[in-house]
Amino acid sequence: MLNNYQDTNTFSESRYAELGGVDLAKNSTVQADWISPDVVQKIAEISSLRDVEIPAIIDQEVTVTAVPGFEIPANLSMSGKITPIAYDIFSGFRHYPAHYANNTVKEQFDLDHKVKKVTYGMGKALDAIILSRLEARKTQALPLGTAQVSDGSKTFSFNATTDTLEISKEAQKEYMFANLSRIVDANEIGGDYEIVTSRAGLAAAKNEWAKYGNSNEKNLQALGFPAINQLHETGTLIPGSNNFNGYYVRNGAIAMYENFPADFRMGTKFAGKEWSISDMELPFVRMRANVFTNLEATNATSLVGAGRDTNLIMTHYQEMALWVRVYLFEEFNSDLSNRVNPVIKIAGLAS
Repeated sequence: MLNNYQDTNTFSESRYAELGGVDLAKNSTVQADWISPDVVQKIAEISSLRDVEIPAIIDQEVTVTAVPGFEIPANLSMSGKITPIAYDIFSGFRHYPAHYANNTVKEQFDLDHKVKKVTYGMGKALDAIILSRLEARKTQALPLGTAQVSDGSKTFSFNATTDTLEISKEAQKEYMFANLSRIVDANEIGGDYEIVTSRAGLAAAKNEWAKYGNSNEKNLQALGFPAINQLHETGTLIPGSNNFNGYYVRNGAIAMYENFPADFRMGTKFAGKEWSISDMELPFVRMRANVFTNLEATNATSLVGAGRDTNLIMTHYQEMALWVRVYLFEEFNSDLSNRVNPVIKIAGLAS
């Protein structure tokens, strides 16, 4: 009666939060209409030894004259190419069923916990990759619209040293989204935008939005608030001394697609090993994965720190590998140093 009571309803202290970079890229992929279905199909099957190249026409100033005649301007096109970057996110786990025969932790609870923990870790890795690409593709030019939408202390200023659109504290409230929309329109990169910031980065704007209901005098459409599923936060971005850091990204400016190596596509089975493709997207990663499973016989007595568990002397383990191989596409820009790009790094200043 004096023994400890061991509750089998196990508790996990793990925490899971939104991975805004992944969500933004996933939503953006749907609107990347410059990538053809044929390319998406080829991406799914292509070997890492082969590159993917999509032709793109470079924007040029055409010659226009006031003198008609046989001296016709050639106005020949120039082309470039889009080459996506491939990334690998790999993880997995081992599971020893016999270990739970003398364990107060339920087998299914621990298995579910491991799957969730691993997929969340993979999601964080992909989130960091996406944000690193947004940083690399942030616009280095934003000449129009910042001064024009300023209103007293509500200022928007493009810092050419850090390539960041700095938003004053007062400007982060009800008109921030409307003004951001006007800035991108002025720079001829208008469209449907989503935003990702550090944790709680959109608190001021969301609070302004929440104040107004359907029955009051505010014209919410004029405030330019995006839909709630276009506002994202992530712990991968650190605010530092700012209220928030983040990116304002046009849908379609970045896209991501899975790649499935040959044995996974073929569903190979051999000696207790099996290659397959997940029939659904992994949680947090939001991509389908290459899945490898393996069964092995083993002596697993080392799992127990003290004593010798006979359940584990001649037992087996189940092993699963999860491999997300993803190609990231970015909208073509022939001169990132001078040509405005629809990926804008933003910072909400604390003053």
